[in-house]
Amino acid sequence: MQQVLASHLFQSLEILQMPLLDLQQMIKQELSENPTLEATQEQPDAQIEIEQGTKDVERDEFDNEFEKLAALGEEWGDSYYENRQTIGGADAEEKYQYMMDSLSESSSLHDQLLDQLSLSGLNDYEKKIAEIVIGNIDDDGYLQLDVEDLLALPNFPAETLDKILDTIHDFDPAGVGARDLRECLLLQLKRAGKEKSQEYQIVANHLDLLGRHKYEDIARAMGLTLDRVKELAAAVAKLDPKPGRNFSEDRIEYVTPEIIVEKKDGEYVITQNKKPYPSLYISPKYLQMLKDPKTSKEVKSYIREKIAKSKQFIQSIDQRMDTIYRIAVEIVRIQREYFDHGVSRLKPLNMKTIAELLEVHETTISRATAGKYMQTPRGLLSMKYFFKPGVATASGESISNESVKAALADIVAGEDKKKPFSDAKLVKLLEDQGIKIARRTVAKYRDQLRILPSHLRKVH
Repeated sequence: MQQVLASHLFQSLEILQMPLLDLQQMIKQELSENPTLEATQEQPDAQIEIEQGTKDVERDEFDNEFEKLAALGEEWGDSYYENRQTIGGADAEEKYQYMMDSLSESSSLHDQLLDQLSLSGLNDYEKKIAEIVIGNIDDDGYLQLDVEDLLALPNFPAETLDKILDTIHDFDPAGVGARDLRECLLLQLKRAGKEKSQEYQIVANHLDLLGRHKYEDIARAMGLTLDRVKELAAAVAKLDPKPGRNFSEDRIEYVTPEIIVEKKDGEYVITQNKKPYPSLYISPKYLQMLKDPKTSKEVKSYIREKIAKSKQFIQSIDQRMDTIYRIAVEIVRIQREYFDHGVSRLKPLNMKTIAELLEVHETTISRATAGKYMQTPRGLLSMKYFFKPGVATASGESISNESVKAALADIVAGEDKKKPFSDAKLVKLLEDQGIKIARRTVAKYRDQLRILPSHLRKVH
């Protein structure tokens, strides 16, 4: 019994974290394999609903067991979720397993990395950590997770993390999982067997000068001729600064929002988009066969097994919809000022806060928001968008990093293009607005906003 229950709960967790398109494929597969599960014919503009499942003691027990399983994990994993406040690892549970015969479309970078992870030879414990790391690699191939925050957690295995990072750095594409441009280029040179080359030295020790085309300074520092430095610069220029981009270029992603947010009479109304779901129900034909005394015991046993699967499947989808809706309600309530005034009023928010409000485990929030979208007055937004770390202001308040980016973009937009602000100057100007962040953080946000360094923004 425990094994059957666990199998069902794992299916429920899988359904919870699946993007809608993949869930639709899974429903089609289940309909083809389970004769007791049926669906009404979809109409182009019909309001299609999911059968809501039973609201009885059995359902309550299911909900409780679901949350227990969601909370399962290695000892370090619990510590990670309980102690993390604003680590970039909130996307850690974005990984999901594709069902067989899923859509035949090009794989994402994360899919490729997870496929390689399955063949890496790491044990289950190490793979669990590796999934968190991979979940925090952005579309360009860079690791956005603050490794130092992970290592600061109680009893976190530093040696295991080093092993996992080394393993991911051996994955394709070369350079993936790097924490900055320098590491990305060095990983590519190392893969090419050039760890002792002059190209490696120039990237490791003079990347800043290289970026500013200070070839004469590099030549003096390395004791090379100017022509040789130019040759090395040309060789480095052939490396890929964004190794993950080949997995996202020219891909059209079709997104269907699961939540609709509308402003009516000054209030925000949140509704579920039920149209993408077929209406599932237990086949009356097979229910009647169970009551028929002429039906053999063997056939009845088969029907009962299939009906139980159908009921559990419907219940899991019901659980998914309910969880996503409840999260959306809390997001809109907390981020009301964002919807009213825009990104400058986006509040810092982590998944632990929502988890505590809904009395569920943080991993449930992570699964439920991965790959899910909301149609709002501010546009079509990923649910993950609303979970942002905070930056302390001079007044002691906390604002989201998106608000800081917006302020940074405004400053750059208003600068004198003949005398653009350096990163150090941007730090000072942000501090004048009560936002105190380090220069390296300004550089990081500037890169994320696709804003060039000052010397490249200068107009002569």
